[in-house]
Amino acid sequence: MKNYKIRWQPERSLAIIYWSVTLIFLFLSLTFILERAEVHWKSMLFMVIFLLLFYLGYRRAIIVHKNGLQINYARFWKTDYLPFNQIESIQISVNFVTINLKKQKLELSLRKKQVKLFWKLLPKEVTVYSK
Repeated sequence: MKNYKIRWQPERSLAIIYWSVTLIFLFLSLTFILERAEVHWKSMLFMVIFLLLFYLGYRRAIIVHKNGLQINYARFWKTDYLPFNQIESIQISVNFVTINLKKQKLELSLRKKQVKLFWKLLPKEVTVYSK
């Protein structure tokens, strides 16, 4: 079985805040470049911060393995592995996935095509509810 990476975002309000802060660093970098008409250390610093935040935001993914789900977060030090036997149920709506565990609940936002792919990749032993 091939391991698929399914990109996800947090709930809409948190995603808007995260990507707004990321784009602020891009605009500050471009402003410093245009201000002096040359590239200097301040603009490069803001560009590096922008690229780092962009990479970390793009890093969020769900990887479906044979025995469970690996969830990568924007924080590079945090990765969760959820075996299928720990997952009580998964609720899928149009572009929103809720994974119900025994002690917590994970809410992830996906694109519509990725929701269909995620649904197909889940094994039959996992209880999936659709809204």
